Amino acid sequence: MSTGRALATISCGRCQSKKIRCNRVTPRCDKCEATGAECAYLPRKPRTKKQGTEISEKGVLLEVLKRLRCLEEHCGLDTFAGTQDNELDSMSTSSVESENTRNATLPETPTTILPPGIRDIISRIKDEGSQSMLLSCVFCHLQQIQSCFLENEQCFGAITSAMSDIQFMQDTQPTEPSEELSIPKDLAQQLIDYYFSFSHYEGFKMPLEKSFLRSIPDLLEIPHVQLDSTSQIIYYTILFQGIVTKQEALPRRGALVHIIYQKCVSLSEDWLKNIKDTPADLFAALTLMSLSLECCNIDLSWKALAQTCRISKALGLFSVDEAPSEGDNELSTEPGSLPSQAEIERNRKRFEFWHILRTDCLFRMCYGKPTLIPAGSWKVNFPDPTINGINHEPSRFIQIHFIASMRLTLIVMKYLDWVDRGKDPDPVSHDATIDSFIDEVQLILSDWDAEGLLQMTTNHVDVWFCVDVLFSTYKMLIVLYQSKKCNQSHILPSQAVEISRKSVKIFHSLLASSAHAFWGVSLLLFHQFIPFFILCLDIIGNPDHANLEEDLVSIGWISDYTEMVIKERVELKPVMR
Repeated sequence: MSTGRALATISCGRCQSKKIRCNRVTPRCDKCEATGAECAYLPRKPRTKKQGTEISEKGVLLEVLKRLRCLEEHCGLDTFAGTQDNELDSMSTSSVESENTRNATLPETPTTILPPGIRDIISRIKDEGSQSMLLSCVFCHLQQIQSCFLENEQCFGAITSAMSDIQFMQDTQPTEPSEELSIPKDLAQQLIDYYFSFSHYEGFKMPLEKSFLRSIPDLLEIPHVQLDSTSQIIYYTILFQGIVTKQEALPRRGALVHIIYQKCVSLSEDWLKNIKDTPADLFAALTLMSLSLECCNIDLSWKALAQTCRISKALGLFSVDEAPSEGDNELSTEPGSLPSQAEIERNRKRFEFWHILRTDCLFRMCYGKPTLIPAGSWKVNFPDPTINGINHEPSRFIQIHFIASMRLTLIVMKYLDWVDRGKDPDPVSHDATIDSFIDEVQLILSDWDAEGLLQMTTNHVDVWFCVDVLFSTYKMLIVLYQSKKCNQSHILPSQAVEISRKSVKIFHSLLASSAHAFWGVSLLLFHQFIPFFILCLDIIGNPDHANLEEDLVSIGWISDYTEMVIKERVELKPVMR
């Protein structure tokens, strides 16, 4: 290990190029010293100051909440829980550097905070990719449930045992014979059809025609035809979306996802080099982000999100309502009249932006990433879910999901900003703030009754929308209860344990009853790791644990489910352990 003491402000050039974590010790970091490689620290590029009048960050959020209240009144909802001015301070102002370049430098992600000793255990794993995956996909969630149970000797021993299993698995993993990675043409066309059959509600506009996508399998077989990487990434990620929406049994589903992922990874380098500010590249970035999340490649997924933000800003999605357009006089419609095409298009762009904003917030919450959409960098009204240009009943689940998830996003943003400011040292004031957040989240559950809506769904896609609202609110409640001050810090809050138990049980019953539906591991990454950790910590570290047998069954089922989902995907086996 390096004996240097001074810390550089950025990772060394070798660690940056290999995309591995650097301890930034000078003159040589631990990775370079261990391998005897040259270690060089390049100077950080200066940030360019944005010109123009600064928009009040507090005013931006107040304006958003005001529009949200109007929208909820329009939909017949109770108004959003009252938010006082003193609770609405600035959002994080981290941003993507060098916006004029295609491969803008991402903000440096804060180091994952882990209990003492766990980093040493992870460092025993020889494969750096497995180390990075565990740190970015699994242990990052521990930051949201900080507890002295993580320093408990029994808990620490359980983590050590799990890490030993990973090392043993790597040392004994047989070398699998290489096979030609391909998707049968007839299956590819079926998956494309499945995707379009569920695309009733046009949020992000599909830039390629269905007929062209169905012809791509034939085009790929013609040596003289060279398809651009953007079209190929869209093609492969649409196949992935088809797998997600297909409820019928599909043999070797995991292997198909692995093939699609490998294809997209091989295309991503060329795509990033040649990316343009086009709707096609925006769609490719969005779908690649989703696929990368399913395959636990958080670094690639975040790069795709960064490109999504950059392209969408270039296409005007950050300034939809910055100034009145020439067609604004045509946008106003008489009561009962149908909206114009111009109004539908502007409202669709609002949906696109708010979806991207929510995704940025999810990365910030789940993976500790800095925001890519700083306050004051956008001016977009809240969309009206009734203006969608279609008359299709099943779209109501999408509308409900959008409104409920955005209400939760605003709460999460306030909570994260509060955490970034260092919380409140006064225990009474600290818990009062947490209680206000809890009340707002509980209001979402009572307003929408996601559990009741779940019983009304008729297809796999609508189930997912309900599940996303239900599990994301449960997860936020667990995090909030864990954030409250507790005189008995060795005891997990009973509310957090109970909500975790409920979340895992619903997850178990839902997936156990959907034998053919594909849910993958992204649902675990986003929603179930925190409840899973809470139950495990309570089982291991609490001698008076209640419902022990019931919780062991739930924990065991999740472990078995994870193993089943990734058994055909070698790169995800560290997560299985």
